[in-house]
Amino acid sequence: MTTIRHALYIILVGAIGCVSQKPKNSQELVAVLGCWKGVHVSQLGGGVSQWNYFSLRRDSSLALSMIYETGPRSRVWILDDDVTVNDGKVLWEYHEGVLSESRDTMTMLKEYRGQKTLWRFIRSKSGDSLMAALHAYSGESDVYRVPKDLDDGWACADPSESGVDKARIIKLVEQIRSGEHDDIHSFLMVRKGKLVVEEYFAANGSKHGSFITDLFRQRVHHLASTTKSVTSTLVGIAIDQGSIRDADEPICRYLPAYASLFNEDKKRIRIRDMLTMTAGFEWRQFGVSDAQNDGMRMWRTDDVIRFVLEKPLVAEPGKRFDYSNGVPTVTGAIIKNAVGMEVKEFAEQYLFRPLGISEYLWTSYPDGSIETDGGLALRSRDLAKIGQVFLDGGVWKGRRIVSEQWVSESTRERLRFGGSHQWGYGYHWMQAETRIGDQVVHSYFVPGDGNQILAAFPAFEMVVVFTAGNYGRDPKPEYYSLFEEFIVPSVKLNE
Repeated sequence: MTTIRHALYIILVGAIGCVSQKPKNSQELVAVLGCWKGVHVSQLGGGVSQWNYFSLRRDSSLALSMIYETGPRSRVWILDDDVTVNDGKVLWEYHEGVLSESRDTMTMLKEYRGQKTLWRFIRSKSGDSLMAALHAYSGESDVYRVPKDLDDGWACADPSESGVDKARIIKLVEQIRSGEHDDIHSFLMVRKGKLVVEEYFAANGSKHGSFITDLFRQRVHHLASTTKSVTSTLVGIAIDQGSIRDADEPICRYLPAYASLFNEDKKRIRIRDMLTMTAGFEWRQFGVSDAQNDGMRMWRTDDVIRFVLEKPLVAEPGKRFDYSNGVPTVTGAIIKNAVGMEVKEFAEQYLFRPLGISEYLWTSYPDGSIETDGGLALRSRDLAKIGQVFLDGGVWKGRRIVSEQWVSESTRERLRFGGSHQWGYGYHWMQAETRIGDQVVHSYFVPGDGNQILAAFPAFEMVVVFTAGNYGRDPKPEYYSLFEEFIVPSVKLNE
């Protein structure tokens, strides 16, 4: 594929310099107007990555007005970038390329922050109406509506009926709409088993209301490391079924293909060490360049599991916390070998289907290893179901999903960390204490890059979900501020 990209790059560069069409500016401008589906050339078999929307300004100049990332990250950018079309050449910010003779494709070279990528854009008239509507739509005056009953297992109610201060929730929604929390995509709140808040947003909150809800409610959203809550749950289900004896089992027992990599020290790594990120492997994932980032290097190896297991031990297993995407990916291989089926198939049969989850996406590394560290995408309402299962001791609507013992074991604090907010760690579930006046409220949660959050508050009988597009930042500070200022104070314990 690298060779193909290189060849296309040479062709594109030559085309930019050699196009000899006669200038037909007005016709060319009209040809570019509307929706274009964009894909990486290296991902042509993988479907659409984004839709670009081009429109005319009042002065008749051409602009790239909006980008809608149609994959599970679901980001929308409102833009006003100058676009030049002349004699077959097309340019806009960071992009330079050519319009085909048929004017239904553009091949573009994108150069951004020192990286060059090749893109193919295909004219999509069928997307014009949606993109035009999305671009024009801003929002509605109503700040709150009771969630819609979709016959998906959720009972819905007004917050005030479930002991939640609706005025405080509305204030948070207004802040999200004004962009104060950047690119939040969804906010859901469940109290006493009822869905009482379900709000969706796009373009840093500037787009909201029924149109946005209808567009994004049924779309799966990238969960990043919130995926780890599901991976941990699947380990519990495998233990319940007897496929894994318990969390004290050594991981080497479930990775026979890599037996030669286990010296005596590595043979002491247990499944519980994987779930608490204390396996002891040398790992660099933060504060280093992409070339040194082991999380990034996983994408450039032909055997992800071997890549992780070959790492030397720098700490005794079970003793030192070291956040790693490699460790939960190996846990996925352990689950697969223990249960005798792919992780996503096991999840579908024993977790998703019993919860009424019919839509999901679980991506893989190039070698086929499932991204059990952060590659799952679920609808926000479905993610909330997993939190409710844990609140209810492993049961959903009277059906046992995972044992109550596993719920207790996996959400129990096993490690304690300092900082401005004390927090603990269990089996991929973090713990936090939120102080409101003299009251201290316990919660367990799983955050993910971009500000994805699944949180449960046992004393409040409450589950909260956020999805967002704020990638590249630690989600925990946002978690703390939102819950301290809005979520926890909104709950009336006696109602």
